[in-house]
Amino acid sequence: MEWETARTVAYPWQCDSMGHFATQHYMKVFDDATYHLLGHLGFALSDVTRTRRGWADVSHSIEYCREVLAGDLLLVLSSVERIGRTSITYKSRLTRAAEKDKNCAVLTGVAVHFDLERRVALELPADIRAAARRALHVEELEQPAQDAPTESA
Repeated sequence: MEWETARTVAYPWQCDSMGHFATQHYMKVFDDATYHLLGHLGFALSDVTRTRRGWADVSHSIEYCREVLAGDLLLVLSSVERIGRTSITYKSRLTRAAEKDKNCAVLTGVAVHFDLERRVALELPADIRAAARRALHVEELEQPAQDAPTESA
């Protein structure tokens, strides 16, 4: 299952001396999208103060596919790619809003459920794991047969 997780516009002040969207601004858009993806899975940022549990990004890989220019209307679509014991691997696709099938950039990331007091990884909460599994199951049903995602640490 792929969710819309961010919408923005590439402003002229976000472009570098070569005239395209600067790397630092891609990360801002992808970071916002990650919070929205986690929200779709049941994580509420408002609960962090009470639970002292959150997320730590431990890996990002970005493929830049098409140039983004000032004035481009941008959309991010995100999905769960893999579920681990303590982590979720996800993909976020940045596209122009009018061309959802043409990626401008793709981020693959790993977010670890994290104890903010002890600063250690925690097992995924049951409700978030279940939501992530549902999202993966929908992907399997919608796509041609391929290797199913596996669960591991």
